[in-house]
Amino acid sequence: MEKWDLYTKYRENTGKECVRGGTIPEGLYHLVVHVWIRNGKGEYLMSQRSASRPTFPLLWECVGGSVLKGESSIDGALREVKEEIGIDLEQSAGRLLFSKIRGSGVKYECKAYNDIMDVWLFTYDGEFRLDEATTDEVSDCKWMTASEIGKLYSDKKLVGTLDYFFCAMTEDEPDYSHVIGRTVKGTVDRPLGTAHPQDPEMIYPINYGYVNGVFAGDGEEQDAYLFGTDAPLRSFEGRVIAVWHRFDDNEDKWIVSVNGDDVSDDRILGEISFQEQFFYGKLYR
Repeated sequence: MEKWDLYTKYRENTGKECVRGGTIPEGLYHLVVHVWIRNGKGEYLMSQRSASRPTFPLLWECVGGSVLKGESSIDGALREVKEEIGIDLEQSAGRLLFSKIRGSGVKYECKAYNDIMDVWLFTYDGEFRLDEATTDEVSDCKWMTASEIGKLYSDKKLVGTLDYFFCAMTEDEPDYSHVIGRTVKGTVDRPLGTAHPQDPEMIYPINYGYVNGVFAGDGEEQDAYLFGTDAPLRSFEGRVIAVWHRFDDNEDKWIVSVNGDDVSDDRILGEISFQEQFFYGKLYR
C-alpha cells in the first residue's frame, strides 16, 4: 500500500498521510517528482510506459512519480529512476530545475492534481538498464533530442502533462542581477482580500500591484507580489527580493518586501500559487 505525506502549500509536512487513490483534503498537497536525464550530447533519456499501465499506456515520458511517506524529494527522484529504468544516479549529478504547486484549480482530464511538483535534471552518460528495473512500468527507453521529443508531442505520443519541456527546459537562464535589491515604489490595484477582476472566485491572499514607471514584456507596468504586511495596501515602497519568471508567458513578477525582511522560497511559492499554479515558472534570487 503506497502512502504519501501531506503538505501545506508552504511545503510544511502536516504529519497527515494519504493512501494512493484516496482523496486529498482541500488545501493539502502530496509531493511528486519529474526526473529528466540528459547526456553530454544534449539528448534526454525518455521512457515508454508499459501497455499494462492504467493511464497513458505506451506513451513516452520522463521518469517520475509520487514521493513516498518519509522520503525527501531527491530520495523519491533517485528511487523512481532505479525502479523504472534500473539506473543508480548520483545525487550530486542532479539539480532542482523548478517547483510548481498545482491546486484543485489545475486539472488534467478532469482530475485535480493537489500536488507540489519538483522537476529535476540529472546529467548521465551511461546506459539504461531495464533488466535491472524493479518494476514493469517501462517497456522501452531511448535517448532523444529535443526535436524528437517535439515530434512525439505533435504525434500525441508524449504524456500531455510534460508540455512544459518546450518552454522550461530549452531556454537560457535569465539574469536578474540588475533587479534584485532595487528599491521600488508602486501602486496596488488588487489589494489583499479582493477578488480577481475576471475571476471572482480568485481571492488575493497578498497585495498585488505594479511598479510605477517600469514596463514589462507585455507592455504594461511591471507586476509585483508584495510581502511583509498583513494589511491591504493602496501603494507601496519596498525592496525586490526575488523574481518569479514565467516560462510560458512574457510577464515576470517581481517579489517585493515592503518591510525589508527576506522571505523563504517556500513561503513565496505558497502565497503566489493561487495565481501561478496556472503557469510554469521559476523563482530567481
